[in-house]
Amino acid sequence: MNDYLLAVLIGIVEGITEFLPVSSTGHMLVFEQMLGLDLEQDPFWRLFTIVIQLGAILAVVLLYWRTLARFVSTFFARTGGGLADKLRHPLILVGLAFLPSAIAGVTLKKKIDALMEHALPIGLALIVGGIAIEVIERITKDRGTTRELDDVTPGQALGIGVAQVVSLVPGVSRSGATIMGGLLGGVARTTATDFSFLLSIPTMFAAAGYSLLKHHTPLTGEQWGVLAVGFVTAAVTAGLVVAWFLRHVKTHTFRGFVIYRVIAGAAICAAFATGHLH
Repeated sequence: MNDYLLAVLIGIVEGITEFLPVSSTGHMLVFEQMLGLDLEQDPFWRLFTIVIQLGAILAVVLLYWRTLARFVSTFFARTGGGLADKLRHPLILVGLAFLPSAIAGVTLKKKIDALMEHALPIGLALIVGGIAIEVIERITKDRGTTRELDDVTPGQALGIGVAQVVSLVPGVSRSGATIMGGLLGGVARTTATDFSFLLSIPTMFAAAGYSLLKHHTPLTGEQWGVLAVGFVTAAVTAGLVVAWFLRHVKTHTFRGFVIYRVIAGAAICAAFATGHLH
């Protein structure tokens, strides 16, 4: 397959799945197996999958730039509030929520990498995670009283951060885990979604930055072109998907994603059992 076409396909998969509660890591690993890519043996495509994540997160930065600009300006404002107010500021709370997964990501890296070697754990995580989403939505229905990002408490932020640790397991979904963590903590669905996307910015930049330092490799002129195509494709696709998802959660439950996760997980498990995936 032509490298540019491959870049577009992988970029689309990344852009669609990164911020929906369906697990981008799980989809990318399965997709790579289907395409016959061996990232351990091909450093360029390993680098490619890292860089396109930056394209996807760029879309979130652009969509939330007004919110981010407001947070920065209010945080550094000289008037009003003391230290306690500063510690409850959304920027601090996003940082607080980031810490658990940052610590777990470093300390549990080898175990997490081991889970990425086979498709079966991904399929099972998709199914179990889908059931968990359905259960959590039912037990938290109409219980979300925190409806503004400025009203999120340190306890709620930390709870979302702990939930993000679970998403280190391939197939769980970072957005799904953090949004559900918000719902369990009493955060309204739309606010939990906004917080989840804001939390994705430092989380993904840190993960991608660490991976780039570890897996950087010299590139040819054509490889730079392939990289650029994948980056732009992922950014545009992610931007469209996030914009749609933000509208979707205002009036819909996650039932559709639950059904998809169970079907996709069952299909992956079946493909593993029959030897079509390893």
